[in-house]
Amino acid sequence: MDAICPLIGLSLERERLRAALALRESVLLIGPAGSGKSALIRAAITGGPPDSGILFLRYSASLQRLLADLTRSLIVSGHRTLLGLVRLDSDVEKWLSHQTSVHLKGLLWTAFEAEPGTLVIDGVDGGSFPMYRFLQRLYFAPGMAIIASARNTGSLGALARLFWDPRQTIPMRPLKGADARRLFDLSADRFGLGRLDVKDFREKALESAHGNPGQIIEMCRLASDPRYVSGTHIKFGPLRIDVLMKFPG
Repeated sequence: MDAICPLIGLSLERERLRAALALRESVLLIGPAGSGKSALIRAAITGGPPDSGILFLRYSASLQRLLADLTRSLIVSGHRTLLGLVRLDSDVEKWLSHQTSVHLKGLLWTAFEAEPGTLVIDGVDGGSFPMYRFLQRLYFAPGMAIIASARNTGSLGALARLFWDPRQTIPMRPLKGADARRLFDLSADRFGLGRLDVKDFREKALESAHGNPGQIIEMCRLASDPRYVSGTHIKFGPLRIDVLMKFPG
């Protein structure tokens, strides 16, 4: 979901996620592409205290890359235990490039077990067993929590072993009719569609989006592109095809 619009229709999900963050409870956000998972995470963690211990990462299927990204985030955040374990010169990236996965895993386990926090991993897709074994130890470390998002349970791969309890899941529901229409109107205004004939486009967009907020916003964004406009008419067919390419499945 684009940051230009508020989290319309997602108040229950937002409060559930905020409660999980406050309690350091591990949860899984699940929903198709465009359902608002990333926007919900950003809204829940933005504005929190700087010492909240929340670390945000975009998922990488490469364990080495995820370990490096997580280590880098801890260094930047000033994690005292980790900084006490490593001897850094001025070039953090050079240091990271010389570290093995085994070494980084040991450093991160020790750091988080001494100073736990909340690890937010957005966009899990195809979790491997080595990834699972690394995160499993963090998952069960006292005071630690893992917040993850994925399109569906199949996208979790081996990480489904962590989030097996349905009570840990926050499903992203499609927007209801009134909320979808409000989001469309806000997006159409933001992208300056007032000069176009949007009545027919509005109905087609809302019907085809099935309450998916990301698709609604993206269709309005593309409708502002001259390639999808003839006079005041919005060419819905090619626009819809391009939206489906961006939001597969």
